[in-house]
Amino acid sequence: MIKNARTENALNMTPRLSEYQLNLLKRINNLAVSLMPEFEDKNQAVNAMTLDDGSLMQLLYTVQMEQKTRASEVEMRKVRRRRESLERFYTDLQKLGGTLKVNNVADILGITRQAVNVRVKKNKLLAFKQNGDFIFPAFQFTDKGLIPGFEDVMNAFDEDTHPMLRLGMLKSPLVLNANGLSKTPIQIMLDGADPKELSLAIRAAKLFGSHAAS
Repeated sequence: MIKNARTENALNMTPRLSEYQLNLLKRINNLAVSLMPEFEDKNQAVNAMTLDDGSLMQLLYTVQMEQKTRASEVEMRKVRRRRESLERFYTDLQKLGGTLKVNNVADILGITRQAVNVRVKKNKLLAFKQNGDFIFPAFQFTDKGLIPGFEDVMNAFDEDTHPMLRLGMLKSPLVLNANGLSKTPIQIMLDGADPKELSLAIRAAKLFGSHAAS
């Protein structure tokens, strides 16, 4: 393949570049490669090749800025979706009775903050991180401790089941009888944890936990 004089000169100069210049050249090359998808169309590539160096540099700059703008829009949409999901999550927690802080939970259970954190790590309690600290859905507690059946249901999950998935399952209705009566596991426990109903919640947690971990 015949190379033009300018390309030959550039190649001949490369061995004489300093380490810093070579590193800069690598960055320029990486930048150029990142722009190539914008020139997949043959006509676009040919038009770019006919430009003088100054015009080509302006074109490449414009293309890069357009790429950044598109990337920023995508990133902003992701951030917006995450924020909206988080808002829905906290709204759902409020509908379930709100949340408690670590100190509140420690007082209810009659244990230390450290002991509360240990129970969280062992998946004995349902908790979520907020601003570097845990918050606890209030439905899992009474004035004197945990609601009936809660520990049994939590133990039924596979230990690797994420708290968000656990909460999702606890909010999902279960059909209790042939008449179509249904309750969520949360409601079953809040209603006093009838043994037959609780056994269905425990079974659902076991099946869900195994499925989520597989």
